[in-house]
Amino acid sequence: MKLSYGVTETTKVMRFPRVLPGLGVIAGIVLAMTAPAPADLSVDVSPAKYELTTSPGKQETFPITVRNTSNATVHIVASLADYMVGPTGNYAFGPPGKSPYSLGKDITINPREFDIEPGSFTQVRFSVDVPAGASGEYSNLVFFTTRPTRKGGGLSIAERIASKIYVMIPESTRIGGEVDDVKAQTLSDGQHYLVDFHNTGNAHVYLSGRVEIKQGGTLIDRATFPQGLLVERAGKRLIDVVGTRKLAPGSYSVVALVDYGGPNLVAGQANITVR
Repeated sequence: MKLSYGVTETTKVMRFPRVLPGLGVIAGIVLAMTAPAPADLSVDVSPAKYELTTSPGKQETFPITVRNTSNATVHIVASLADYMVGPTGNYAFGPPGKSPYSLGKDITINPREFDIEPGSFTQVRFSVDVPAGASGEYSNLVFFTTRPTRKGGGLSIAERIASKIYVMIPESTRIGGEVDDVKAQTLSDGQHYLVDFHNTGNAHVYLSGRVEIKQGGTLIDRATFPQGLLVERAGKRLIDVVGTRKLAPGSYSVVALVDYGGPNLVAGQANITVR
């Protein structure tokens, strides 16, 4: 039976006492010209995410460790990049210092280019001059890229691994979020509930939560969010939640409850009709 949905145009936004636990942080981003397995990578970095708490106008220095896990010497070039995370979690990269939430032009790297012997490591020092008027949270990626090496068949491969840097001004950091919209649709793999979340604060957040489907006050279905949903400062996230059961024809209310790490949950509601 083909199902069609009618969704209310206005999303109801509500706040509830916070009862859901927040999710943990995500690890670093690994990029390569090919797609090697983690065991094939010759370098790793620690920490994968660095959170620096400081004050406007200060200079801070911190290390990131780069380790050579291979049996050959590797040559590394370190570079900064701006980035953004799209509504579906996809990353886009750009030159450092272009984003309003970047300190790419205020960070220096030492050393910027170096060799690492097999089984050893190097500490790379980062110095940031925090602008006097800084507020909220700023973020950058630092890429560590290996010199291309020639493999069989004439293919040259370079590895690129990243560590994420957050610089936070605690006195002005604010966590906030809201649900912009809730929708529903039927796909071949089942009922999908789409929740549009907007980060209204000035720091990154991780989302957890659930969608509840009710009919006449009776709970019909409940589905939890996928894990690891990052929303950067001022960003948006489209949360795609797959229901656990097929809905019979009738009218339903869909309530999305989102925990973004603040003092309250935020929620959105839509009414749908299954025919």
